[in-house]
Amino acid sequence: MQRLFTFSPSGLVKLILACIGVGIILAILNIDPRRVWSDFFGTIAEAWAKGWEMADWAVDYLLLGAILVVPVFIILRVLNAIGKKS
Repeated sequence: MQRLFTFSPSGLVKLILACIGVGIILAILNIDPRRVWSDFFGTIAEAWAKGWEMADWAVDYLLLGAILVVPVFIILRVLNAIGKKS
């Protein structure tokens, strides 16, 4: 029983950091902690929908960035390969 309730300082720091990390994720997903207790499955469903909305947004920006980054990357690789052959 003592082993169950005994925390090392590093274990306590990890627990606090995990709580902060999960809190940040919940805040990003706009989840109210009080609502989790009263409507767990409804809150999870809303968070799932919000997560998909954020993923859709992220894919849009990924593609937008790739339009510029990928051609520049290819050009630099070709120039680097040509420079090594000389």
